[in-house]
Amino acid sequence: MRSGLIILNVLILLATAEYVNAQEFQFSGKVIDKDTKEPLIGVKISSDVEVTLRGLTDMNGMFSIPSKFETAVFEITYNGYEAIKLELSVHDKALISLQESSYELDEVNVRGDKSNKKEMNTLPQTYIKKDELSRNSSTKLGDVVAAIDGVTFASTGSNIQLPVIHGLYGNRILVLNNGFTQGFQNWGSDHAPEVDVSGAERIRVVKGAAGVKYGPEALGGALVIENNDLNFNNKFYGDFTSSYQTNGRGYGINAAIGQGLKNFSYHIGGNYNKVGDRHAPSYNLTNTGFEEYAYQGGVKFRKGKWTAQANYSAIRQNLGILRAAIGSSGPALIKNFEAEIPTYIKEFSYAINEPNQIVTHQLAAGILTRYLENGNIELRFARQWNARREWDVRRNADLPVLDLELTTDEVQLEWNHEWNKRFSGSWGVNYFSQFNRNNPGTLVTPFIPNFRLTRISGFMLERMEVQNGRWELGVRYDFDTREVSGRTNAQQIFRDNFDFHNLTASIGYQANLNKNTTFTNNIGTGWRPPNMHELYAFGQHEARTTFGLLRYVPDSDSTISAKNVTLLNQSNVRPENSIKYTSELEWIKRKHRLNITGYSNYIRNFTFHRPIGVLSTARGPMPTFVVDQADALFLGADLTYSYSYHKNGKVTFGASYIWSRNVQRNEHLINQPPIHLHTKWTQSWQNVGPLDKLEISIRPSYTFRQFQAPRVISIRDLVEGNVSLSFNDPIFDFMAPPAGYFLVNSYVKMQKGKFSLSVEGRNILNQEYRDYLNSMRYYANDLGLNVLFSLAYKF
Repeated sequence: MRSGLIILNVLILLATAEYVNAQEFQFSGKVIDKDTKEPLIGVKISSDVEVTLRGLTDMNGMFSIPSKFETAVFEITYNGYEAIKLELSVHDKALISLQESSYELDEVNVRGDKSNKKEMNTLPQTYIKKDELSRNSSTKLGDVVAAIDGVTFASTGSNIQLPVIHGLYGNRILVLNNGFTQGFQNWGSDHAPEVDVSGAERIRVVKGAAGVKYGPEALGGALVIENNDLNFNNKFYGDFTSSYQTNGRGYGINAAIGQGLKNFSYHIGGNYNKVGDRHAPSYNLTNTGFEEYAYQGGVKFRKGKWTAQANYSAIRQNLGILRAAIGSSGPALIKNFEAEIPTYIKEFSYAINEPNQIVTHQLAAGILTRYLENGNIELRFARQWNARREWDVRRNADLPVLDLELTTDEVQLEWNHEWNKRFSGSWGVNYFSQFNRNNPGTLVTPFIPNFRLTRISGFMLERMEVQNGRWELGVRYDFDTREVSGRTNAQQIFRDNFDFHNLTASIGYQANLNKNTTFTNNIGTGWRPPNMHELYAFGQHEARTTFGLLRYVPDSDSTISAKNVTLLNQSNVRPENSIKYTSELEWIKRKHRLNITGYSNYIRNFTFHRPIGVLSTARGPMPTFVVDQADALFLGADLTYSYSYHKNGKVTFGASYIWSRNVQRNEHLINQPPIHLHTKWTQSWQNVGPLDKLEISIRPSYTFRQFQAPRVISIRDLVEGNVSLSFNDPIFDFMAPPAGYFLVNSYVKMQKGKFSLSVEGRNILNQEYRDYLNSMRYYANDLGLNVLFSLAYKF
């Protein structure tokens, strides 16, 4: 089956390339800094002759714009540089030099982006801009990316969100923070990346197998979080924002300043947020508040063809988890699941009690760049510190049940080059290491063991420009070694050493079918070794009990035994291996824009959590899961259409659908995103009364009931022993998927000079609903109406 998919997809790629309609003309060239000769990335090139005559320079400063005209006048704009107009001809490859402007001049409207490196042109990618990220300083990463079709989030309540791309999440979605793999406890559905969204400049979402560029954790896609660009020749600027939200009575403040001189730039910023107990439409959600401190800063120097940059960021979070999710006995657990209203409700409070998580994350990084005649060489290095402590409802509640320290080191060396007018690419090597240790004093068997992980990788990514299109080919090799030491259930020490290695490849083709239409295809392999949680998870964590792949064996009486730990080389555990084909059609014509993405993803040894029953523990009975592996298939499509009925008005429609299956056992997978539809209307006006600008948007959406869900065995039947289960029985869930739901969100922004006031409404109809991907759906409804106010001063 796998070989057939490969042959079919390669034939589709080749057929697409053959079928491309010939495009008569094409403007092309390169934009560089007049003094340093370095390529400028993200320069906007546009013409008034035709709306389709526009583009941005790529990571090598190159641009290519299809056209039916032989000559046209273009305007070239880039932040910090003087805008110019000039006539270009399709018969010559232009070399355009831009002169830096003095920082006293007004800012150019279109921001250039030297870090906007779209390395994988043949994978679907979407950018989320600063304006959207800074709407409210307490916004979570999952909330932000969920606005993109094909992307949503899995969550544990309102504070812990994991991005989901095309049905995959957790350790399969790489989070890159300032160019480095986010070094956090990336396992389970209750650990979210500790990222200060409001401090980011933009987020790039890659919806495809990006393992060739980024490594095994990008098997399902990547979120590239880019902080301040630290542009030179940028006048002194500042941004001060205060916010308040009604749901949880939350408040926050955010501040940032920066400046770019001729050869030096800097940026510093920080924020504080505090939110109390959230509420559903008809009741309070006790112990769901959070508190967060975050700050970041960076400096950049330039001398000749060299630049040096240093960054530091830190974040501390205290995250509450719904108290009603914990049951102290079998009858209490049954009541928690079956109650219309949560069984534990207190008056509103800002206090955060057990169960809760306190996490601190720090990142210190340096980047050294040498610009060459036809590219650059970049050395990047970083160290990250991550400390995680978690408390649970138990007799020794003052002691954490989880106390982990994770140190991550990473060194990257990358050569970005242009061989000639048609060939360009990137080569790189990467060293990545992590050391995790459990701090003593929890009085429980460590949930995951101590470990040391070391990975050495190398990749090559090459592009070839052809008439009316582009080919992209990539290959990567990873060698991953691990040392593990932990304790068994009987407190005996176990140790193991093992390694994984794999070759990953991808090939893609981007075709300009005509002046309005682009068709992109990509097929790529991916792989991912099981993470430490999937291998060694042991015992109760939050509101469930979990056993990793090496921590249990099925007994002859159809139960499981978790007394011993299996060595990896004596097990049947294997890395995930995938092959994903992605096809994207984009059509732009005057006021219309249509984007359709289709994909198929076949994953061997897909690793997932499977419910097996209810287990009694010292802290009460818990829904119990084991980590399992099976071959799985994912098929899906995303659609986005927008119509600009006015220069300041637009209507957008979007839809996402995914079909998934455990093909090895011919059954449904659990916790997969249901069908989602949305539309959005946006309108802005200039000079409205005393206001300089007024913007209004409204976004209705409908999420369907998940009809591809496993069978249901209730908690009551499991606790009371009304069913007899075998380990090899078909998969089940503890509760049926919730009903579909209709939500309406809205946004209003008023701007006067350097001040702006925004009002955002979420779930403005105060709809009662439960989200299938929220693990707290077993115990309570999701959030009710929330109105968020934000007052900002920018200069």
